[in-house]
Amino acid sequence: MKTTRKESKKDKEERIIAKHIEQLLFDIKRGFLQFIVLSLINRGPTYAYEIKSEVFKITGGTFDIDRNNLYKKLRVLEREGILVSTEEPSEQGANRKYYALTPFGKKFLKEISKLMVPVINSFYENIHKN
Repeated sequence: MKTTRKESKKDKEERIIAKHIEQLLFDIKRGFLQFIVLSLINRGPTYAYEIKSEVFKITGGTFDIDRNNLYKKLRVLEREGILVSTEEPSEQGANRKYYALTPFGKKFLKEISKLMVPVINSFYENIHKN
C-alpha cells in the first residue's frame, strides 16, 4: 500500500511561487529576446555566443538564452533585412558569423525602443517609489 505525504501549506506555496516565476522568466525572455539582441548588436557587430554571454552577464545569470532560439531569431531578423551578417576568421577555429544592424534594422530598433523603453522605465520607477 502506497502512502502519500500531504504537502504542507508552506511547501505548496513555495511550489506555486517557483512555478509562476519560471513561467514569468520564460515569458520575459521570449518577449524581450528581440529587443535585447538588437540593442546589443546596435553597439557594434557581434556574434551569437557573444550576445548569449553578454545577456547572461548583464542579467546576473537570470537569463541564459537558449542557443538554438537565439540562432533562429538571428536568422529570421537577417531574412527580414533587419540584420546583415559577415563571416570572419576566428582564433578558435571555425569562422564566426558577425551580425550588424542594417539601416532598416536601426529604424526598426528605434521604433520598438519607443514602446519598450518607456515601459521598462515606468515599471522601474514605480516599483522603486514604494
